[in-house]
Amino acid sequence: MPVPRGSAFAYRRCNLHCDLVTLTDEDLLDAGPAQSRHSLDRGWLPRWARWMLSAAVAAALLVVLLVEIAPWGSGTPSTGLRLLVDGPSGLTWVEVDGGARTPVAADDAGEASVVGTGVVMQYPSEDVAFADSVVGYIDDEPPYPIGEADLVAPASGTSVWLSVDADPPTAGGVALASAYGTWRSKVFSVPPRLQIVGAAADGLVAVKGGFRARRLILWDPQLQEQIRDMGWVISVREVSGGHALVTTGCLTSGCATAMVDVATGVSTDVDIPFGWKEVGQPRLVPDVAGVAVIVADSDGRTALALGAPDNLAIVGGLRPTPGLQAIPGPNGWLLVPLDDGDVIAWRHDLGGAPAARVELAAGEQLVGVSQ
Repeated sequence: MPVPRGSAFAYRRCNLHCDLVTLTDEDLLDAGPAQSRHSLDRGWLPRWARWMLSAAVAAALLVVLLVEIAPWGSGTPSTGLRLLVDGPSGLTWVEVDGGARTPVAADDAGEASVVGTGVVMQYPSEDVAFADSVVGYIDDEPPYPIGEADLVAPASGTSVWLSVDADPPTAGGVALASAYGTWRSKVFSVPPRLQIVGAAADGLVAVKGGFRARRLILWDPQLQEQIRDMGWVISVREVSGGHALVTTGCLTSGCATAMVDVATGVSTDVDIPFGWKEVGQPRLVPDVAGVAVIVADSDGRTALALGAPDNLAIVGGLRPTPGLQAIPGPNGWLLVPLDDGDVIAWRHDLGGAPAARVELAAGEQLVGVSQ
């Protein structure tokens, strides 16, 4: 049955075949008003040849697509991450996916931390009466003098809290400053009995009291008041992602660790899976609101334990280096130092795909990760 020229069917036929025919103005004039599109297709190539040409074009496009997408070429998913490593040659950014290296133009005589996509360095002062000097480095821009601090607590990807400890009876102080710019807030005083240990969304995490008699609290620096009391602690290991990792007690067999939600004050003990023991420093993993810790069994074989603090699970196939930390990265990535000296980028949804591996030079160690 003939199909009307203006029908949807005729339009779809044109989509299937018109991309294979390039008509010039002369072709259109020669064709004449009475010549149908169907007769043009039939006169140019036989049907079987058109099908073979279409299949060849589709296959070529698929090959180009697979080659252009890097992860398909190696079988390893792209991460978009870069690692900050410290070694004999100083601080260096190393791209996980390509391995390219970019030196950081910073003096490696200080303590480095990753803030956003840059590096903040804390250089000890030669005069013990003053706090350390803090400098920010990002891309190839000149160094940014941030200020002075005994503690640097990241507040965002571009700003940090600078905390200077009290020297009784003199009060300490904190200020919010740009990590890679020139602005800084006013200095807020901190009572001599408080020590700032980290930053949270709605305040600063601090401890008050003497050794073995410390209370973990949330402090409002502007209102100069305590927001929340979160219980007794011996020390604070880390503050990140709205949680604090604290030591709650120690015996001859080791110390007990807990994760505290600073928004609610709820504390959850970190329980190492049965048959394993802790052989590395635990680390907060904000993406899973949990903890990662390197553990070992009775035969000395190491593994990574990851998950909620009271429900850690052993991640199979990894052999981390004892004594080190697994460092969380953006988008659920976890950077795990392996026992052969390299670092692997692992994520729970890799399935059967191989994880990306970064080869480190002799003497290099992982400091942080950025995107």
